[in-house]
Amino acid sequence: MSNNYRGISSSETSSERMLNIGHGSFVKIDRVIGIFEAGSLPMRRWRDKALEENRLVDATKGRKLKSLILTDSNHVILSSVVPQTLNERLCERRSPAGASLRPQEERLFVS
Repeated sequence: MSNNYRGISSSETSSERMLNIGHGSFVKIDRVIGIFEAGSLPMRRWRDKALEENRLVDATKGRKLKSLILTDSNHVILSSVVPQTLNERLCERRSPAGASLRPQEERLFVS
């Protein structure tokens, strides 16, 4: 099978388009809408509602929950990596090759 299958060009491998969310788990960068801190009550409600509707994915591997990732398919992914680290990884993957891109402002995080 060639690398052109499902829109992956030969110059861009699938690992370049994936976000490491910790402990061997990855999410496709194009699907990520937001990354949020998991400690607040609204985030707990959001997580509980996703669990009720079978839209919750637990990628913590038994470790302490630190962030929630919202995808375009309305799934909620739980991660044990802090949101700031996930944002830095996301910015590194989205930047053009060789260009340095500073992480976005902390206003993107909900606490």
